[in-house]
Amino acid sequence: MSGFGIRLVFLVLLGFACTCTPTEEPFEPSGDGLERLQHYIDEQLFDDLSKFVAAQTYRGADLSEAQVVANLQKIQEEVRLQVEQFNEEQKVHKLVPFEWKKSIDGREYWLFGVRVGSGPHRVALSSHLDTVPPGTLAGWEPFKLVKEQRTYFGKEQEFYVGRGSIDDKGPALIAFNVLKAVARQYDGDARLDGVTLEVLFDTSEETDMAMPYYLEDKPEENPDLGVIFDAMWCIRAEKGLERPVFTIKRGTTAPTGVWIESLDTPQGPANQIPDSATAVIRSDSPEALQRFAQQVEALYQNHVFDDPAYRRAQLRVDASGLTNNRLVLETRVSGAQHGSAPDENREEGANPLISLANFLSAQVGTHLARNEISELSRFITWSWGTQVFGEHHPDLLLRNDEVFTAGNGTTYAVTRFYTNPASAPDVAARVAIDIRYALGHHSVAWDGKTEGLVGGKASKSVFQDTFATLLQQFPAEAGYTVGFQTATSFPPDVRLPEGNTFRRVNRAFEQVLDEQCPRRAIGGGTDAKGNTNLIAAGALFSEKMGPPINYHGINEGAPVEDLRKSANILYRLLTDEVEGAAKKASTVRPLFTPMRITPDFH
Repeated sequence: MSGFGIRLVFLVLLGFACTCTPTEEPFEPSGDGLERLQHYIDEQLFDDLSKFVAAQTYRGADLSEAQVVANLQKIQEEVRLQVEQFNEEQKVHKLVPFEWKKSIDGREYWLFGVRVGSGPHRVALSSHLDTVPPGTLAGWEPFKLVKEQRTYFGKEQEFYVGRGSIDDKGPALIAFNVLKAVARQYDGDARLDGVTLEVLFDTSEETDMAMPYYLEDKPEENPDLGVIFDAMWCIRAEKGLERPVFTIKRGTTAPTGVWIESLDTPQGPANQIPDSATAVIRSDSPEALQRFAQQVEALYQNHVFDDPAYRRAQLRVDASGLTNNRLVLETRVSGAQHGSAPDENREEGANPLISLANFLSAQVGTHLARNEISELSRFITWSWGTQVFGEHHPDLLLRNDEVFTAGNGTTYAVTRFYTNPASAPDVAARVAIDIRYALGHHSVAWDGKTEGLVGGKASKSVFQDTFATLLQQFPAEAGYTVGFQTATSFPPDVRLPEGNTFRRVNRAFEQVLDEQCPRRAIGGGTDAKGNTNLIAAGALFSEKMGPPINYHGINEGAPVEDLRKSANILYRLLTDEVEGAAKKASTVRPLFTPMRITPDFH
């Protein structure tokens, strides 16, 4: 073979041995991605989060849907501007914004996000930008982010305080900037061409999640691994979600004496323990109402609840309307306000509706006349009292199992009471309950090995029969009819700790913190529901949702150190996925078989 032929064969062999292009040097990561991420948390996170918190993105009676959408669009525009600024310094792999919208059954669903890379292996970090309503308390400015020192894990730590700081705008910004850090780290590296990394922002997670509809509509964009960054590390199971509403029909007999004219909580979602509960007391005798007003505070303080150690809500008595035959009683919330954790609220705070309803129902027959409001209050007191695990009727309402263990079984949060609902003129009052239920309250038994929604998406709980039995046992007063409607929003959702999704997240967690990720089973419902490629993980390292976190509550706060550690874990997870995809691609690439060369001596 001629010298030219030998050189040609050598170049061909070299081409098979090297994956780089002739004009491209082998890539060496700069190593500054993680440093950039930590610098961002130190120098810029507070300012960015202040902008996100200032945008009012809760759905409630005092904010129209158009206003919510407009405020979410402000955040979307801020994300777009940050992408443009980032891309100015990005040489090859640019960030690409995207969004998805679809009308389903007359409702608009919407999410948007940012991605980098275009490879077949998809990894997503998902968070949400809507929040629960702000709540009211003197000194609490929910849309002005502030820094505070709070005691957490036994020491003083820095917190960012504002509505959405931990649920879920703070984590959303962390996820976004983890993506930036990884994109910068691998800019120009061919390994980034083997993956698609993205951050998604749900716009309606607190009311009706868009994420499941998006993944159903776009199956080609379902991630191979998705982290729902909206809870705590790491969620191996979520309880089933049941939403019953109990009602009492309007009667025809006018009350006499002193009676409860109304009992109401502020309008709000059933998954949030209310800020307050307000009762209006009337009478056909000004003197009788005056006597009740003079002793009601003492009656409340001396009332013995079902648990003598129960922490009652603070009662405020407004007697300014007595001349108009009107006495107002108001209780205020304290502690955790997430409907999935009523046990924490009871342990460290007070549900104002529970305190007031239990107290008022106990006054019937001595200080108050019976009517529809008092009877529905008595049903609440008889069914649950101040308890949250179904202790009053354990055969019907108490359940725990090998996944949702004792002390973490089915919970009942009585969260909303409305008098004279306009939508139902024949109903005197209705009460909404947020139930997070264990496997024993489901209609299908878990086989112990199948991941995902137990029994499938259409699977139901057993509460229809349970509540029918409960009402049969309730000693209702003659002339009063309590009814109910109930719906299963989601069945329980289980992940196996040895399953692929949990293992990959646990590996990143262990690499950063040198310990196994906790295997938490929670009541909270996240966007991970029903998709075994998704797992809820982060940003908290504690199951405690009460003070100093106040999840869903007044003075909601994000521990900055938790955000920092979570950023490190997510960064490790994404880099692991990039490296893993590249390694997998190299192992499946066809091997070159060198041809036999016979020397040419001519």
